[in-house]
Amino acid sequence: MLETLRGFGSGLFVREQAAQPAVGRGARTLRFLQPGERRSLEGYLAAGNMLALIYLEIENFQVFADVYGGLVAGRIQDIVQQELEALRDEQLVNCRVSYVETLEPGRHLLLCGDAHWDEGYLGELVLAIRLRVKSRVKQESLNLTGQSLNVLAGYGLFDRTAGSLGDAVFAALSDARRVAAGALDVTKLSLLKEFREIVSDRLIRSAYQPIVDLDSGSILAWEALARGPEASHFQSPAVLFDFAEEVDQVFALEQSCRESAIHRLGTIGQEQKLFLNIHPRTMVDPAFSPGETVRLLGKSGLTPADVVLEITERHSVRDFALFHRTLDHYRSQGFQVAVDDVGTGYSGLWSIAEIRPEYLKVDMSLVREIDHNPVKRALMETLVTFSDNIGCQLIAEGIENEGELATLMRMGVHYGQGFFLARPGYPKPGLPPEVQRHFSRGGRGMVADRKLSAVMRDLVETAPTVTQETSVSEVKELLRGAGPMGCVVVVRAERPVGLVMNHHLDQALSSQYGLALYYNRPVSLIMDPSPLYAEGTTAVENVAREAMKRKKAKVFDHIVVTERGHLAGVVSVQHMMDVIATAQVEMAKGMNPLSGLPGNVAIELELERRCNTGAPFAVIYADLDNFKVYNDTYGFKNGDQVILLLSRVMDWAARRHGGMQRDFVGHIGGDDMVIMCEQDRAERICKAIVRCFGRLVRRCYMPSDRQRGWIECKSREGEMRRFPLVSVSLAIVDCMGVCDLSALGHRAAEVKKYAKSIDGNSFVRDRRGGVGGGDGKAACAGAALVAEDTAPRPAPLAVAAGH
Repeated sequence: MLETLRGFGSGLFVREQAAQPAVGRGARTLRFLQPGERRSLEGYLAAGNMLALIYLEIENFQVFADVYGGLVAGRIQDIVQQELEALRDEQLVNCRVSYVETLEPGRHLLLCGDAHWDEGYLGELVLAIRLRVKSRVKQESLNLTGQSLNVLAGYGLFDRTAGSLGDAVFAALSDARRVAAGALDVTKLSLLKEFREIVSDRLIRSAYQPIVDLDSGSILAWEALARGPEASHFQSPAVLFDFAEEVDQVFALEQSCRESAIHRLGTIGQEQKLFLNIHPRTMVDPAFSPGETVRLLGKSGLTPADVVLEITERHSVRDFALFHRTLDHYRSQGFQVAVDDVGTGYSGLWSIAEIRPEYLKVDMSLVREIDHNPVKRALMETLVTFSDNIGCQLIAEGIENEGELATLMRMGVHYGQGFFLARPGYPKPGLPPEVQRHFSRGGRGMVADRKLSAVMRDLVETAPTVTQETSVSEVKELLRGAGPMGCVVVVRAERPVGLVMNHHLDQALSSQYGLALYYNRPVSLIMDPSPLYAEGTTAVENVAREAMKRKKAKVFDHIVVTERGHLAGVVSVQHMMDVIATAQVEMAKGMNPLSGLPGNVAIELELERRCNTGAPFAVIYADLDNFKVYNDTYGFKNGDQVILLLSRVMDWAARRHGGMQRDFVGHIGGDDMVIMCEQDRAERICKAIVRCFGRLVRRCYMPSDRQRGWIECKSREGEMRRFPLVSVSLAIVDCMGVCDLSALGHRAAEVKKYAKSIDGNSFVRDRRGGVGGGDGKAACAGAALVAEDTAPRPAPLAVAAGH
């Protein structure tokens, strides 16, 4: 193209309008313009048509490429090329001429022309193109490097009086570069007028996306996401805010976004919050008044305690000291703070530690495909530990499939957000059925489900209550003799709005001027407006985990328990810990020490419970083949790892493929394990186990043994023999209702023996009729006799095997 631009050496690409109107890209062809056809192009210009050259340059691109390498720089180049080609196909579809070219790395051209254009429209078009390309380049460069790239743009017109077409191209390119270097005068363009109309006429739309508790599946909060008017240049929020920065209108835009978000929100749950995106520079803008936001909240029945100010790490903060003081002021009014885009922005972990946010939102670039990427998992584990240490909650953004969700839940991430959980919408969207089913199957998994059955309602104690207008002196008298851990709950219309702990009250009054400042003033001045709240139905261990993540000064404050928003009482941290410790001691007695799965006592109790209900269910028995040979060859330590692998595969398969009822996974002992599940889910679970275990167990062997597919070892008779690799055999027995447990065990032993006779990883289902139902003992005994009589013959059993 460089040769072409210097003189159209061998030709030029153009895309010409088809003779008859048509729809789509196929209606036009991209072909090589021969020298004779260049004369047609010259004639096109001579006829008074406009031909323009649009020039885009990524500022300091060569330095960027030298620092981050060709792979990253090439990715940015590809993004620009893709955007320009997309723009050509979307906005220049009627042009007689449209052509995209790369001059050199970081510099691109778009050649276009139309008989009906004027220079005003062209200037507007160039700015729109620049905003769109800049938005994509900025996002990609931040995701890849944490650094932002700027895009310059300019245009030049072909001079019809130039001596030759080559001279016209060269002159147009020179003009375009000069315009780009001096920036566009956006104040003279109609785009600014359109932008101001959007802001002043309140045309910003708000969509809401839920932030979900990954432990319970409940909705913690709603993030308000701004959208421009449909079918406008500013429909995309990225374009909207990039333009606002260029014309110094960020504060006005954010004010309009806040008004829309609060006005359109509607009612939310007692414990739910609203996340509002805040540009850090607007927080130190003199016109940014927290009083205005409080006024808007009051009109909608909200308080600052219901709002989390979400600050993105993508924007630098020039005067951090002033920003920090401003943030403390807003916090004192009850607002909480979240830091967005963690892992991609300017300031990193240092600024997070300085801001001390209540929430950290991990950028989607660290969440995407985390179930397949061990490096991302390691980074997320670090962030989980970091957030726990500084006492804040972690929110994973951009969850797009069930695998990512399950991985994040197992890692202990507190909250999640993304298209898989729910897309942004208006009115506020609920969780789709498949997500609800995921949480109903047991949330974080079987281990979490087995922890504790107690809920906060079981532990609640009454506490004295006062109103916000009650004086501090009255509260002090009320707490006299209550001890340092005594408390008072501040209520409004039977709903808790604050908490006063006795030791915090004493600390406030004992400070210099404390008595003079507070003693005869309302208690609302010194109460904690955002204590830890918990619904009565919330599991005790979940609340204990949240309590331990609070700041040190509040870690032992009581938890306020509510029933549908109304005060039920309080629970002390000490009481919670005593209950959890007692329960864990009892549970430890029934757990297998290797796998952590329930042991024999728990298995028998679960079998008895299910049989007594009379509802049908399936029992899957698992046993390892050739395990003794592996143990003798590789040692007991490696043998334990194979058993542990089987337990994890079975636990995973039950959670992934189980039904609405929580399935039970237990460890009988050694390499024997069991699953109890819904009958129609049993074969699906077994297929997952044999496929997954068969693939993963090979990693437990040395490469040479793995490649051969067998190991050599002495048999029980003392002879050297070749034994296949360890495999799993699964036996499915259906229980049709009330039945005798010994008969059920006898039937299972028969089916498991048959399963072990099949080579490789396999599962077998007994098709002779389920155990129990009606006269449970008789049915079981009869079936067992038939099985014994026909034992070697496979007819009574339906076999499904996987290798």
